[in-house]
Amino acid sequence: MKVAFFLFCIVSVLMAFEQKTELGFSGIAYSSHNNDVVAEGSSEITLDNTYLQTDANVEFLYSHEYKERRYLLLNELYISKEFDAYSVSLGKRVKYWGELEGFNIADIYNQKNYLKDPFDKSAKYGAFGADISRYFDENSLEVGAKFYEEDIILPTNNTPYAPLPMKYDKKLRLSDKRYTPTLYFKTNLVTDTLIDSETSLILLHGYDTKRSYIPISATTLAQYAYRVNKALLLSHIIYNDTIFKTELSYTDVLDDTQMSNYTQLSVGVEQSFYEVVGTSDITLFGEYYSYLYSNNEKLKNVDISEIYDNDVFIALRMSLNDVRSSELKVGILQDMIKDEQVIKATLKTRLYESFVLNGEYLQINSSTHNTLLSRFGNASRFTLSLHYTF
Repeated sequence: MKVAFFLFCIVSVLMAFEQKTELGFSGIAYSSHNNDVVAEGSSEITLDNTYLQTDANVEFLYSHEYKERRYLLLNELYISKEFDAYSVSLGKRVKYWGELEGFNIADIYNQKNYLKDPFDKSAKYGAFGADISRYFDENSLEVGAKFYEEDIILPTNNTPYAPLPMKYDKKLRLSDKRYTPTLYFKTNLVTDTLIDSETSLILLHGYDTKRSYIPISATTLAQYAYRVNKALLLSHIIYNDTIFKTELSYTDVLDDTQMSNYTQLSVGVEQSFYEVVGTSDITLFGEYYSYLYSNNEKLKNVDISEIYDNDVFIALRMSLNDVRSSELKVGILQDMIKDEQVIKATLKTRLYESFVLNGEYLQINSSTHNTLLSRFGNASRFTLSLHYTF
């Protein structure tokens, strides 16, 4: 992959290209671990000629305190082409599938980047694959495949983000071959006659993004990837200033007798109010997540996404609409059965033209046991960061 990126840089000199780079420094204060200073950044490059468009994304993270959180990653490198009513792409890329604000059960194309932040849904690894889409005005059909299942590094117990109580072996175990493709079909339907709505149906056959954990010794766990048939529905309906959202997923587990079939449901409503305080706009979010197993005697709680089980998410976003694009977000994720709660507040404002100042506070409260979230215990972190974009 390093050779591919080197060749990409040589070609970029010979062709017209666009680029966007973001560099940032963060100070992080933890309540239960050593404080940290982090440097991070990403660079997006697009090459375009008469025949093809090539996109690349490079990310790096450097933690002063935790050596495990240091990496340089070519997260995306793919070629694409649009012609007539079709588009095709091939390579390593990140896709975003989902409707809700807090968590997306339908966002299953990419694996999560736990080293960066397990509580940031945009932190994902690119996946190798290909797809072809056919467009019918605003509607579309897409057929695609993922070619490869990658090993995922998880934070260990000496870092603030360790999700497991035991040692972890990053070598992935699989129910089939690593190169066995995962196939999907996606259709998208947009209506704007009686109501404004957009609905997507996704059918997937292959490896699930969710993975279970198996013991490979008395003290060590490893991830286990199993194949599934999966059906997903994503939809939103707009009525005046209100948006009603739904994500529904059913998973038929094919070759893991220890794992139950499962259904995931999430519904939400988003309501906007304009010029509430001066020129400020306020948007309220209310969402509910449910996780249902077909067989309660089989494996449960093997993935961090299962903290979104009988949970309610309530959030507020205030956009000040000032020259600095200032924005405040506050959200609470509350488990309706277990005594678990996640509180997150962020404040973002622009300094000058290319600098953005971010402040974030995250609080985790858990008094239960034997759930993934409870391994973080009662903990908090405060982050102050400055990002420069050019």
